Amino acid sequence: MSRGTIGITWALLVTEYHRKIGTAVEGGDLGFRCPACSQPVRASEPASAGGRGQFKHFHDAPTCSRAQGAQLAYAHRSDVLARYLTPEVRKTIATESQAEGRSDFTPPDGPIDIRDSEGPMRDADNQRSHKHLHVRLS
Repeated sequence: MSRGTIGITWALLVTEYHRKIGTAVEGGDLGFRCPACSQPVRASEPASAGGRGQFKHFHDAPTCSRAQGAQLAYAHRSDVLARYLTPEVRKTIATESQAEGRSDFTPPDGPIDIRDSEGPMRDADNQRSHKHLHVRLS
C-alpha cells in the first residue's frame, strides 16, 4: 500500500493544483495516509502566518497516537495518490512553483563533475567507521 512518504509542502502543492484545475477527487481523498494508523489524512494549510501546514485525519481517529494533537509533517503515499501525482502533474507543479519562487532549489550554473569527488560529505569533527559497509560472507 505505501509507496514512500510525502512531505506537507508537496502535499499542499498537489492539493492546490487539483483544486485549481477542478479535478473530481472521490471523497476528497488524494491518497495521503497516516504513518501510524494508515487512515486517510488531508493536507491542511498553516493555522497562522509563518506557521507550517500539517496532515489531519479525515475522521476522528481515537485509537491513533498521531491524531491526538501531534503535528504530522509527512504522510505515507498510497496507490490512490499515484492517480493524482503522475509524472506530468509533478512536472507541472515543479514548473509552476519555481516560476512563483517557491522552490528552495537553485539549479547550478553549469554541469556538475563528480569524478574526483571523495563521495558523500563527511563531518570532519566526527569521523565514522565504515564497519557498516562490511558484509559477512559465510
